[in-house]
Amino acid sequence: MNFENTLNKYKQKLIYHDLNRHIKPIRNSYQYFIVIPVLNELEYLFKTLNSINNQNSELLKKTLIVIVINNRVDSSIHIKKNNRLTYEKIKKCNFEFEYITLDYFSNGNELSVKKYGVGVARKIGMDYCLQFATGNSLLFSLDADTLISKSYLQLITKYYHSSNFNTCIVKFLHQKSSNPKIEKAIRLYENILYDIAYKIKQCNSPYGYVSMGSTIICKVKAYIAVGGMPQKSAAEDFYFMQSLAKFSKINFLNKNLVYPSPRLETRVHLGTGFRMLQYNKNDKFIDLSFTDRCYDSLKKLIDFVDSHYKISYNLFIKELNKNFDYNICNFLSEHNFENIWDKINNNAGSKKQFLIFFHQWFDGLKIMKFLKYMNK
Repeated sequence: MNFENTLNKYKQKLIYHDLNRHIKPIRNSYQYFIVIPVLNELEYLFKTLNSINNQNSELLKKTLIVIVINNRVDSSIHIKKNNRLTYEKIKKCNFEFEYITLDYFSNGNELSVKKYGVGVARKIGMDYCLQFATGNSLLFSLDADTLISKSYLQLITKYYHSSNFNTCIVKFLHQKSSNPKIEKAIRLYENILYDIAYKIKQCNSPYGYVSMGSTIICKVKAYIAVGGMPQKSAAEDFYFMQSLAKFSKINFLNKNLVYPSPRLETRVHLGTGFRMLQYNKNDKFIDLSFTDRCYDSLKKLIDFVDSHYKISYNLFIKELNKNFDYNICNFLSEHNFENIWDKINNNAGSKKQFLIFFHQWFDGLKIMKFLKYMNK
């Protein structure tokens, strides 16, 4: 990949071309960037910033913190006031790190009704960083209500230099809730997420990981290669990770370095707050439980594809029907797999490339659809 050419092409597709209106940082380039979207976070943000302030001082000198305070044009007066107070408070703070605050909240600078949400705010922050980055600089995605371990930067950068990862996710542990029911729910939720990820990985899929925005770190070159952060108001972390997984291997640092909030809020559909409210109301999580039979079917399908490179689709389906649950064939038929099979077989120059093409099609979203389909 020619980094400069890819970067120039990416810059032509920026959703906000006014990034130059913002203040510039002290230095021309940085090795690390921590991007934090902020919406109505006066109560939480400064605990997050203080946890960044406790990082290794030498690493902080190489790091730029980018805070994207944002709201929609039609956001409530309460949210706009909260954002204004957050901005004013930040200006009075003294930190060990350098930070830039991007104004997408004040009159004339708000996000539009069509382009808004945490995904857009993350994208703006990361896009801003590009002018001060190299292809090997790291983008850290963090949330405004999330605490990080004192060794967060130190352990991640050490792992980066030893592994040269394109993308890495770190282990997380939610902060303790003062509400006993929510505390029980958050631990159950964590276990479910890690269990689903583990079982998908055991099926030989590259999508066996937990998608959580505050745990993601990626190289700048990987970021632009996949087209940046998706412009979504919800589940942007899921789709971003899926794109990164299609680009290269996802590395995992098995240390609790990120501590998200367990608070009850539904600002993001299917996010943690949404799930906590769901459990609080129903005493269970909806659509997050799959039988072992579902995972068995997933593994059988992946293994079967792996062992049937270059055979015709008709023979493939005939063998599949003979050996496995007919629902697998139904699922493939409903998702137009016949055309996909011929296309990836014709375009693949090797079995390795064939499997890459297959997993690009049978991605994280299709796997979840498959598990739900087989769970009926």
